[in-house]
Amino acid sequence: MEWLNIAVLALYLLGMIAFGVWGARRIKNTADYLVAGRNLGGTLYAGTMVAVVLGGASAVGGIGLGYTYGISGFWLVTAIGVGVLVLSLAFAPALQRLRIFTVWQMLTLRYGTESTQASSLIMLAYTLMLAATSSGAYASVFVVLFGWDRWLSILVGGAVVLVYATVGGMWSITLADMAQFVIMTIGIFALMLPISLSQAGGWSGLQGRLDAEFFDIGGMGLQSIITYFVIYTLGLLIGQDIWQRVFTAKTPGVARLGGTAAGVYCILFGVAGAI
Repeated sequence: MEWLNIAVLALYLLGMIAFGVWGARRIKNTADYLVAGRNLGGTLYAGTMVAVVLGGASAVGGIGLGYTYGISGFWLVTAIGVGVLVLSLAFAPALQRLRIFTVWQMLTLRYGTESTQASSLIMLAYTLMLAATSSGAYASVFVVLFGWDRWLSILVGGAVVLVYATVGGMWSITLADMAQFVIMTIGIFALMLPISLSQAGGWSGLQGRLDAEFFDIGGMGLQSIITYFVIYTLGLLIGQDIWQRVFTAKTPGVARLGGTAAGVYCILFGVAGAI
């Protein structure tokens, strides 16, 4: 079966690069490259928002927490979903109306240039944390499937991401995000969740096999739960990668409703992964 793993992964990576090439052909100006021409409707917007916040760290990490702590493993991804909901309902429509490209521009408009240096360092630290966890997650997939060294796994995965993101800009990223959104949806909700429950004998089968602590929503501990909300919910509110998706929305209504749908999806994804 190793050849099948290689074929599927190669096809996926080639598809990501193809999206970069396609996106490059659609670029006519700065807005096309940076924010997909500010032209995304509800479906594309919700899909790209889900994909940017639910990366490998959420899928591999969230499901791993479910294996370790039981149902309370859903808190990591739930904290992300709550962040998307807060952003979408409280801030996204106003941000979309600004017609800007970066968090730095918004801070300059609101507070002047003096505020941007400290805020840039904070956002850099947050972005580096996300990049490290995401890189570690997809590297784990390569290590498990092919037995590659971790540095090689990070190099290969990072090279593909760099190519399709820089060549095609936000248009290619949107297409890649939608592909990832479809794969995640089918993989979790149509395959992994029903198959897992079936093989376990349903919910009653899980209860018969596992101790009661696995069904305690606070099982991982209050301190860990609060930490996830501090890091992911609050951190998500100022992430350039998240705001850039907000700027792609066609209208403030798309930013609000599409983002709300994405936030609810994230919470459901977290629960399904833990189960």
